[in-house]
Amino acid sequence: MKIAVTSENKLKLKAVEKVYSEIGIKPKIIGFSADSNVGEQPVNETTLLGARNRIKYIKPKTKGFDRIISIENGIFREDNAWRDKAVIVLYNLKTKEEYIEYSDHIVFPDQYVDKAREIGFDKITVSKVMFDEGYILNAKDPHKTISGISRQVYLEDTLKKIIKKEEK
Repeated sequence: MKIAVTSENKLKLKAVEKVYSEIGIKPKIIGFSADSNVGEQPVNETTLLGARNRIKYIKPKTKGFDRIISIENGIFREDNAWRDKAVIVLYNLKTKEEYIEYSDHIVFPDQYVDKAREIGFDKITVSKVMFDEGYILNAKDPHKTISGISRQVYLEDTLKKIIKKEEK
């Protein structure tokens, strides 16, 4: 199986490779740099839009591939809190079917969301603000500091769910 991932982020590529390997598929995975066209910090429904935009961006480059997987993290205002979660879109290039799943979330403190908004969500992510302020240890993996579980594990769990959806 040949899988295009709409990112060159090693954490995302490792998550995809690990999940497929665990179900007995040794995929060839290629990461592509792909613009989401939604700014640095997607908010609410722009997160799904960003994931879909990345697929559209790389689709012309994926001749001979079986799947495109797009992973976009965003912040969602739910229950009076800012929740960071990923949306994963799996696009089956053979059947033209799309599968969508959202990851479990972590909560971002309002003060960092407010600061990122002031700077501009088009320019900076909330996790970058939290890293710069010393609240988290890694801007690419705020999950590890906040929950004790790596972002990669959140992505793996979500990928497992989406692959099960596709298999049905």
